[in-house]
Amino acid sequence: MSDSPKPTLQDPAEEKSSGGMTRWFVIAFGALGIFVIVGLLIAIIGGVADSAGVANFFRILRDFFLIVLALQGVLICLALVILVVQLAALINLLSTEVKPILDEARETLSTARGTTEFVTRKVAAPVIRTTSTVAGAVTFMREITNIRRLVRGKK
Repeated sequence: MSDSPKPTLQDPAEEKSSGGMTRWFVIAFGALGIFVIVGLLIAIIGGVADSAGVANFFRILRDFFLIVLALQGVLICLALVILVVQLAALINLLSTEVKPILDEARETLSTARGTTEFVTRKVAAPVIRTTSTVAGAVTFMREITNIRRLVRGKK
């Protein structure tokens, strides 16, 4: 048994890129956490010191985030309108394109069913009847000739 490493299914370049992405996400969330903690500390210190400058800064920051949230709400509403329009287009496509195709497939299936019934009644059944009659006649004739041979052989 060798102690060589087992081959992996991932490409080494993919491993580096996925590991790098994870590292950048950890760094980004860590920086965001530090930013929030520092902001809260400044707000607490400004509130305790009763500093007008810090209060004004946070009012401006609050107003900025309110504007950003309002724009985000507008974008979400716009995305919902686009979604509804796309859904209507999909329903229209299904009713104008897929429904006729299903109707044609249903019609083709009924035609094929009728054709197989016709072939069964007009071709297969007579052929089977004729073949069985001929086979019966051949067997009958063979038995008749065997009986004649047996009768001649006993005399």
